[in-house]
Amino acid sequence: MTGRARTLAVDLAYLAAGMLAPLAFAPWDWYALAWVLLIPLFLATEIPASGVRFRRGLAFGLGMFGAGLHWLLPTIHTFGHMPLALAVPTWALLVAYCALYPALFALAGGWLGGGWLGGPRPWRMALGLPLLWVALEGLRGLAFTGFPWLTLGVTQTQGPLAGLFPVVGSLGAGLAVACVNGALLLAYLARDRGILLPLAWLGGAAAVVGAGLLAATPTWTSPSGSPLRAALVQGAVPQEMKWSAERRAAILERYRRLTLANLDADLVVWPETAVPLFADRVGDYLDALERTVAARGGTLLLGVPERDWEDGERRNYNAAMALGAGDQQPYRKRHLVPFGEYVPLPSLLFFAERFVPGEGVFAAGESAAPLEVDGHRAGMSICYEDAFPREVAATVREGADLLVNVTNDAWFGGSIGPDQHAQLARVRAMEMGRPLLRVANTGITYAADHRGRVLERIPRDEPGVARATVQPRIGATPYQWLSRGWLLGGVLAGLGLFVLLARRRGRLV
Repeated sequence: MTGRARTLAVDLAYLAAGMLAPLAFAPWDWYALAWVLLIPLFLATEIPASGVRFRRGLAFGLGMFGAGLHWLLPTIHTFGHMPLALAVPTWALLVAYCALYPALFALAGGWLGGGWLGGPRPWRMALGLPLLWVALEGLRGLAFTGFPWLTLGVTQTQGPLAGLFPVVGSLGAGLAVACVNGALLLAYLARDRGILLPLAWLGGAAAVVGAGLLAATPTWTSPSGSPLRAALVQGAVPQEMKWSAERRAAILERYRRLTLANLDADLVVWPETAVPLFADRVGDYLDALERTVAARGGTLLLGVPERDWEDGERRNYNAAMALGAGDQQPYRKRHLVPFGEYVPLPSLLFFAERFVPGEGVFAAGESAAPLEVDGHRAGMSICYEDAFPREVAATVREGADLLVNVTNDAWFGGSIGPDQHAQLARVRAMEMGRPLLRVANTGITYAADHRGRVLERIPRDEPGVARATVQPRIGATPYQWLSRGWLLGGVLAGLGLFVLLARRRGRLV
């Protein structure tokens, strides 16, 4: 094999390694795969040539995000009605952007020296590189409004490190996973140096896993009030029919019928934009529902777009309102999806507004105040907002004793997108120590307790109602405080300290 062929083969191996990454996430949940997933990238940081390091990291990232986000292409094209000639480069640009982060990791990781505290590799592999990886993931969750999809810690919902979520969040769990990668790699690299050193590093990896198990022992929050009987209504309206004028009456009747059959519940929840019209256009329908629900002493929480006028200009909102719970303002979605709900840089990208689906461009809400439901306070998130811990934590700081996520994952068709999204919502429940009611138009609809354990769910693409009783909770998990930005700040500070100590010992190259 020639040198060029060998180089190409290694690059393709990095691409293939990245393509395995989605298997660690839902729906497969091979959480232990994440414990070795970063090893190829850790090895890439030892390549002397910075250009080769960057290329290998980019190949890994293209594999990881190309495979993990493949479902976004049909979402953009089929349901977003963007021509294929525009949809493919739009999707490719997002994948390439996300792939830059592993590329930067491999590049910058080669500049972290580690010949202090016991050898040429140990502390760079065991601590420096994990800090760098998580710092870059944290920055990806913030830059350009943030895109925290496929972050390493989320893989651990089914594993022993899940106990870390209420303590240090998914970002901190990702740091633990990265440290396990480093320790396992060090154990392998020390295989020819006797038995004690490999066992020591294996023991270090086991200690991290043990810390996750130990962190699951405390109960960080406590029950609040009486349990809540919930009915989660999944309308299962296909995306191509959702906004059809001919289908509106049938859609509204389906939700009304499913609700009337479950009026014994304390709370009935419909998904995002279950009502496919602005609220002011279906006032009679909503008023009749409110009278019916209120007469039974319950609450109906539903997704419905709304609009108002400010200085003569109309503003649309993706909203959720509680009927039968007294006079209160709707919750308006605060973190919008670029190109899905609004167009960034509208003066430059004016042509893209025509491809924003549904009821068009939305404005962002401002308040994180929970909605009052049957004597409890529901911390709301709509669709994409559950990907952002800080958005969910804001509702808990406002007094939420349970979480409600309403979403429309029909955009993703029959792909793995809904599974990945549903996994993110479970992580938020564990981080906040609150039960979660998640209602999706076509799935995945489920109820989970404060430890993220699914209590009831509905099969995808089937209309129906999931009945579950959840116990609202109060109190703060450690991560609720860290979610204000302290965790990422601590990671960045730790990385800076590592670099400083390495420079002082002349090991940063």
